[in-house]
Amino acid sequence: MSTSTLEDEIREFVLSSVIDDMNILLSRDGITDDSPVTVGGLDVDSLSLIELTLRLESRFGVEIPDTDIESLATLTLGELVAEVARRGAKA
Repeated sequence: MSTSTLEDEIREFVLSSVIDDMNILLSRDGITDDSPVTVGGLDVDSLSLIELTLRLESRFGVEIPDTDIESLATLTLGELVAEVARRGAKA
């Protein structure tokens, strides 16, 4: 699977998780790779970020130590997707 396809899959997983499963966002309107993961973007709070991280670990077989979760809050959606892919995500 090519990186862009894997990144598309990760992006779709993140968006569907925060919209459909976690009920944080109402829609994808205005959400781009430049949207922050937290306030003003995906609006994921700290507890929801932990849940999203666990979901990403389970779905893509990556390891994200608890000590790295806080730094994920500073990322944009695109940066989060790239970080999960960089950590060796598997489709």
